Amino acid sequence: MKIIGFRAEHLENLTLQPAQSDMARYMSQSYGTALAQSGNAFTAIKGGRVLGCAGVELIWANRGIAWSLLGKMTGPEMLGIHRRVSEFLNKQSLRRIEMTVDAAHTAGHRWARMLGFQLEGRLQAYTPEGRDCDLYARIKR
Repeated sequence: MKIIGFRAEHLENLTLQPAQSDMARYMSQSYGTALAQSGNAFTAIKGGRVLGCAGVELIWANRGIAWSLLGKMTGPEMLGIHRRVSEFLNKQSLRRIEMTVDAAHTAGHRWARMLGFQLEGRLQAYTPEGRDCDLYARIKR
């Protein structure tokens, strides 16, 4: 597995895991460009195939929002991806990093906790489709 800087066109080559498949309709060129402009993101590739993309978007000083889009063929590489994301998060200088996880995405909740995030609460009707999400945060004290 190779880690490279995220570029908007990586989204075109990513077939999302079923738990994130609703995001596909929002993965436009402009969405990818906005993520890339944050400058704080990377892509995992193996054999020319995009496994996933992740990053932290700065909201304001000392606060960012972590995001990840994982491919449906990521499973065998998940341990390596987890290690890279964990290293990436540990290097962040932000005091607060947030992430949201769809309330029904059990594996996403488990991964958030493994990455050191703590559950803060439920965001009702959070997605454009009206699904609930849970807010997690990782605080540097």
